[in-house]
Amino acid sequence: MYTVKQVAALTGVAEATLRVWERRYEVVRPVRSSGGYRLYDDAQLAVLREMAALVEAGVPASRAAASVAELTAMPAAPEDAGAVSARPDGSEFVAAAASLEPAALADVLGRALASGPFEEVADDWILPQLVRLGQAWESGELSVAQEHFASAGLMRAVAAVFDAAPATAGGPAVLVGLPAGDRHQLALLCFATCLRRRGVEVVYLGSDIPTGEWVLAAERSRARAAVVGVTATTTLTVTQELIDALRRVSPPLSVWVGGSLRGAVDGAHPLPDRVAEAAALLHRSLAAGRL
Repeated sequence: MYTVKQVAALTGVAEATLRVWERRYEVVRPVRSSGGYRLYDDAQLAVLREMAALVEAGVPASRAAASVAELTAMPAAPEDAGAVSARPDGSEFVAAAASLEPAALADVLGRALASGPFEEVADDWILPQLVRLGQAWESGELSVAQEHFASAGLMRAVAAVFDAAPATAGGPAVLVGLPAGDRHQLALLCFATCLRRRGVEVVYLGSDIPTGEWVLAAERSRARAAVVGVTATTTLTVTQELIDALRRVSPPLSVWVGGSLRGAVDGAHPLPDRVAEAAALLHRSLAAGRL
């Protein structure tokens, strides 16, 4: 637990402002110590950090408070979750993949999703397991069929969380997808899910989208931003062509890139590696109108 003085130091927000946010917007409800002092937990600290980042980006405090309220109201998993469960380790996931038993895979994935907020599970469990799958295939521990079986299960699980996030209408749309020739979309779908859970209207295009189709989607949706995954060296040329084409779209939109090769292209804003952090950054930019 943190005192208001500690929270002020950790967030960069004055103690008086923190009290105003609590009283006027009810963004958090700290408990009181036996001496009557405010005490904040880690979850409340995270909410206040998000609120502070939005306000620093130029978002009015009232709008920032509404935004963080929407975020904290999001479900942690596609189904109603009870008590937080123990997160399965990588060996359990690989064993479920090797079994080729849908029930075994569903059990592992269900326990993983119930072990914490999706944003945390995505960065700390789902994406590391994708790497673990690749290593297991390369070492001969898993066959191609077993690796694809588990990868497909991960995709379905993340897609269920994406679909469970409340749909938004009327807000600025964001296109999310991969360029032609790139099919590695699990990390991108995790990012899109984190972004949708923040109340952003996400138009998820998926993998292997030709440049002309991207441009058509941007024009029809009147998107405010487009996020392109860059993961394959073989698609760098077409990805650069896509970024250049999106920058010429009218009305104009901002172009962002994520993925391991994001530094190999020009003309787009780079996103952080962690999908939850990347979604938070883009969400703040949208809310501040500084795209």
